[in-house]
Amino acid sequence: MIDLAANPKQHGSAEPDGEAVLLITCLRDLPFLVPHDTDWHNLLGLAAENGVLALVYHSLLKQNAEMPAFFTASAREVQDAAERMAAELEILLERFSKQGIEVLPMKGPVLAETLYADATMRSSNDLDLLVRSKDYPRAEALLLDMGFAACEAADDYHRMFQRNGLPVELHFDIASPRYFPFDAEGVWNRAGRGEFRGKSMRVMAEDDLLFFLCMHGLKHGFSRMIWVLDVARALANIQACSYKELTQRAQRRGLEPWLLMGCEVVREMFPQQLPQAMDAVIAESPEVSARARRAVARLIAEGFDVINDHKIRSFYLQTERSARSVSRIAVGWWAKSSMMSMPAIWARSSRRRLTLSKVASAVWMAFLSMPCAPARAAAAVALSALCSPASRISNSCQGAPARSTCQRMRPFS
Repeated sequence: MIDLAANPKQHGSAEPDGEAVLLITCLRDLPFLVPHDTDWHNLLGLAAENGVLALVYHSLLKQNAEMPAFFTASAREVQDAAERMAAELEILLERFSKQGIEVLPMKGPVLAETLYADATMRSSNDLDLLVRSKDYPRAEALLLDMGFAACEAADDYHRMFQRNGLPVELHFDIASPRYFPFDAEGVWNRAGRGEFRGKSMRVMAEDDLLFFLCMHGLKHGFSRMIWVLDVARALANIQACSYKELTQRAQRRGLEPWLLMGCEVVREMFPQQLPQAMDAVIAESPEVSARARRAVARLIAEGFDVINDHKIRSFYLQTERSARSVSRIAVGWWAKSSMMSMPAIWARSSRRRLTLSKVASAVWMAFLSMPCAPARAAAAVALSALCSPASRISNSCQGAPARSTCQRMRPFS
């Protein structure tokens, strides 16, 4: 039993956020005691912004923790919203099936059931549906016939639609082919057949789902805790092949960097959830894994003045979504500026932002009590990587470019 209140609040110069410690500990799914002075409003904000409120709520329920009514109500509201999203997906799957259009749901309620065994345990703000390129015109016409309105012109892999506040992203490719070398046709060929509440659909193969989640998390800088947990759960779900074969498949498809970086992010935050067999495979390629660890450290810390690996520079630039961010990062690298920034990692809102120094301390405190020496060592490595004395907090999130009406109404999912 972990007593969070017994942990001293000291490591380095930054005092960790007690609710951050509790948040991380809840997600470890191990017995713990809830401190009597917990700021439940703070915990609610952190959990909601990281997409893990339902998971944290159920973890607290298992510990028979006494929670204030507003916290319980908020958690149930999130689960009710997830259930409504699942009901909308049922309707869409039925309509697509009647039109003879094969559809593969990406993320959303299907991902929640796959990884967390319950469609309400992972919230989502939109529905991502993949159709074959040849079926896209019919799929688009179907959505329009159902009352959805196109929010913007199609780009090189998808188009967004909306009806009554429900955003639907209709994909004809996995991601932008300019940045992510995902073979959509290969994904379709390997996809299995499944059902969601009795409605037929196609489902990604285990390895494709893992690679996709690594790509999705890296695309957004793993700035929400749920994206780290998604990769950890998908790794644990690999059964159709060995981790050695998994890595070889990633190599053949040109996706090895995404896989290794996804694994390293899991190692940084939840080292006990990185499968030992996968860790052993990673250790067989020390140079490649070292590059992935450096890339993850840069992804988190943005320490421009120590980057000299052109592959890491290229990869990180590719994963940055906005042109403004790309320009800022490119200038930082090429100018070799001595100003290092460390953005807040688990909050997109400027109202409630955890600094990485506090997050690192929270990780340290959450893992320090573990009897496993490798886990403690991993926590130490994570802490040293995250808490550089030269690091500063960046406010770059406040300068994000304007988005369309449909995009502004929804956060990332």
